Amino acid sequence: MKKLIAAFVLVFFTIISLSGCSGKSADILEDGAGIPATGHGNTPGNISNGGVVAYRGDWVYYCNGSDDVSIYKVKLNGSDKTKLNSDRSMFINVQGDWVYYSNIEESENSRIYKIKTDGTERTKLTNDSASFINVVDNWIYYSNASDDRRIYKMKIDGTEKTRIADSFSSYLNVQEDWVYYSNGDDKKRIYKASTDGTKNGAISEDSAAYINVDGDWIYYSNGSDGNKLYKIKTDGTGKTELTKEEALYINVSGDWIYYSNGYNGNRIFRMKKDGTDKGILNYESSRFINIADGWLYFIVDSTPNRLYKMKNDGTKIQMVEKIER
Repeated sequence: MKKLIAAFVLVFFTIISLSGCSGKSADILEDGAGIPATGHGNTPGNISNGGVVAYRGDWVYYCNGSDDVSIYKVKLNGSDKTKLNSDRSMFINVQGDWVYYSNIEESENSRIYKIKTDGTERTKLTNDSASFINVVDNWIYYSNASDDRRIYKMKIDGTEKTRIADSFSSYLNVQEDWVYYSNGDDKKRIYKASTDGTKNGAISEDSAAYINVDGDWIYYSNGSDGNKLYKIKTDGTGKTELTKEEALYINVSGDWIYYSNGYNGNRIFRMKKDGTDKGILNYESSRFINIADGWLYFIVDSTPNRLYKMKNDGTKIQMVEKIER
């Protein structure tokens, strides 16, 4: 099964390399970090990290590497683990009674599917090859590799497909009436496009990856400055350097920014959103940081066949799934 995780990693890095990349969030309590904003199928930070975990109600949904990266759900207390599909899956979103995802089976070419949260009514929504899927209210927004990674939207039933931006896109974040993204046609700079397709323009001159929009701020890995962690306001003002070291796999949740520290063995760190209170959370090289209900989920490089989780303060680290070889 080691090849399955390798395949997942390859798909993700193919997406971001081809894309040219090296509304407001809900106010949430610390113990509830990782809860999507109202009307959103997942959080911006999770989608920027492959969307391998999503949280809704009493359930955590995740891509299970021990079973061909298919989608499972499990109660918050670890009980009632249930398999939902048999597709290799990424960019999962949960909204209402449905789970939306990109089907990365080779034969499916990352088409968007949906399936009921009880595992029934699996339905293909489009033949487009899709990544960075954001389900928001009644719409699905995505980067369409079938059309040179232009930004599209369609209804959650697959109708009314519309191209809303003619840009080579990655790291899509949909907030209120805007889609924020990294524009591979313009040196990977941060852009925003209106969800109705009438406006599209640059916010920053920086090359950006792992974009997280949180309220009035955008947090990102700045490829123009050694992949350091920066923030900038959504109107393009207030650019601020937050770290002196390389920050990857950024995920902003609650009062904290979580990231893999490239200058410290890719261990997971966190800091307050103003750059204070920086601290280390684990001592293993880690990636794909996803957050659900106060837990960080991640893959450890030294044991790539295992998915781990820990509390967002670094305690209670434990293995979620062991991937059989």
